[in-house]
Amino acid sequence: MALPWKISRKTAEMGVGIILRTPALFILEVWYKTDPLKTFEVTSDTEIIIPVIYHLVFVLAIAIATLPLKQLVTFYMYLVSCIMLLGSYLLSSLFVENESQEAEALSLTTLFENRQTLERMVLHLLAQCFISALIAYLVDMNNWAKFLLLIFTTPVFARLTGFPTDLLYVVHNFASVFTSLMVLFYLFNNLGNIIDICKDGINQVYFAVKTFGPIPVALTFWHSVALPIQLLLFWTLMFTSQLYTYFTADKGRFYDDGWLVLILAGLGECCATPVSLFAFCVTISYTSYGILTLTKFYLQGWEAHPLENDAARGWTEGFTMLLIAVQTDLLDLTPMQRAFLMSILLFIVLSSLIQSMYEIADPVLLSLSASHNRRYFRHVRAVALCTFLWIFPLFMSYMICQYFDLDFWLMVIISSCLLTSVQVIGSLVVYSLFIYDSLRSEPWESLDDVIYWARSCTRVLEFLVAVFVVCYGLKESLLGEWSWVNSSILLIHCYFNVWQRLQSGWKSFLLRWEAVKKVESLPLATQEQLEQFNDVCSICFQEMKSARITYCKHYFHGVCLRKWLYVKESCPMCHQHITGPTPTTDTSSHQQDPNDNVQNNDIDDGDGLNQGFQLINDSESDESNSDSDI
Repeated sequence: MALPWKISRKTAEMGVGIILRTPALFILEVWYKTDPLKTFEVTSDTEIIIPVIYHLVFVLAIAIATLPLKQLVTFYMYLVSCIMLLGSYLLSSLFVENESQEAEALSLTTLFENRQTLERMVLHLLAQCFISALIAYLVDMNNWAKFLLLIFTTPVFARLTGFPTDLLYVVHNFASVFTSLMVLFYLFNNLGNIIDICKDGINQVYFAVKTFGPIPVALTFWHSVALPIQLLLFWTLMFTSQLYTYFTADKGRFYDDGWLVLILAGLGECCATPVSLFAFCVTISYTSYGILTLTKFYLQGWEAHPLENDAARGWTEGFTMLLIAVQTDLLDLTPMQRAFLMSILLFIVLSSLIQSMYEIADPVLLSLSASHNRRYFRHVRAVALCTFLWIFPLFMSYMICQYFDLDFWLMVIISSCLLTSVQVIGSLVVYSLFIYDSLRSEPWESLDDVIYWARSCTRVLEFLVAVFVVCYGLKESLLGEWSWVNSSILLIHCYFNVWQRLQSGWKSFLLRWEAVKKVESLPLATQEQLEQFNDVCSICFQEMKSARITYCKHYFHGVCLRKWLYVKESCPMCHQHITGPTPTTDTSSHQQDPNDNVQNNDIDDGDGLNQGFQLINDSESDESNSDSDI
């Protein structure tokens, strides 16, 4: 029976590579935390050997991380063989230690009379033979040299031949020295192959960098070895083990300090080196990506289609965390200071994540209301999520103000949460207006004006929040401690969140004001003219109970024509100027009698309409997104 799913060879190889390369990150983590001159007792004999071994460990970690999969598997086979040789040595040492406690000499006659001794001898021989056979299989030894691996069985045969128990250590030490020499000879014999592999790898990297540049090569390596997944696995294992250590070491601490304090302390311990900090940022990126993906499926169901930028979701939060950690010198702090600072950093990341969730939920919410979707459960899910998205930032702002004194940096962080809450509330208001319009028996002609003023109120609130932050920053700079960093942030905030908001809002107001004046200057169609026209609006294709007549004698809804004028001032049908002729426009051949049907227009007019619909949609989208902060 065929399996419902099948793992491809490429996926299996990638999984094996991730598992085999992840230990390199643990080695680098321990290597960075270890100071060889303080950890080990340095003497005149070891002051050179210890630093050499210390740096060889770093080379070993880099080799594990960069070796091709085939050579990496071979390396692990040799590594396992060395570990098994060490096990064989320890097993022989344990045997010698146990036998040295026996006072009587042993012979073949007494061996068969003492069942316990016989079992001990046989088990030791079988264990040594099994280890030797497995090592020979792993390193592919097919000649007579594989029998040399049985060297640690010599203490057993020495004991059987009546060798004194106090001299068994001599036999064991001889086997240890012989094994060491055999390993060194094997390494020396294969040293040329190791050098050739290193040389070929360095040449490949050199020519790749020379041909394509360092950044493409780094990105190719990043994806080919699945380095983000390695970092995610590494940090998850380290953080889990840290929490397990806290819980098992002192269970009462979990109940006294609380789970939040322990999590922050664990985060502080697991971000002590550049490796673990970078891995933590990657973990935040994957966590954010998972939350945003679940948000999308929660709103749209399993039929949600992936977008082009879906793969990039979540990396904003990870990059934000890395940037702020570097700026605040997180690695130079003590574990308790890191745990304290981590609460603020996680607050910033959560603020960014909530903003990203809102960017997913906003178009879904408005599309549900504007399309008159009757799937009520989708409406409930979208409204429930948006309700959470405006309440939770306020709750976070309240909680962080309980633990920290308010300063300029904290005000900037809190203002982003407040802006998100204001934006979500504005989207819910617009959604409610669309829902109210869908429940009416007749179209609400003033809907566009009401939505405009609702969005204007939202933008005014956002502008007031931005101005308040600027005023607070000026107060801190003038009356408090002045710094270049605070001043730079204040200038950037003034430009992006104050000046650009003001400029965009004023431009939108003038554009709308001009459109309203032009539409109001056009004559209203009488009831007789509408009955004689007997057609729909060429912009929205809805029945016309009231209409405006352009200079070129075309009929449109006043609201639809106003939206069109936000983008273009020419007629959607004949491309003439709406309010009258221009010096470059010939009006003699483009007039239309009201009795003519709109459907008699040529193909170019239809194309103009299609372009107009797209321009209107783009304009509304730009208008709704023009208030995005930096």
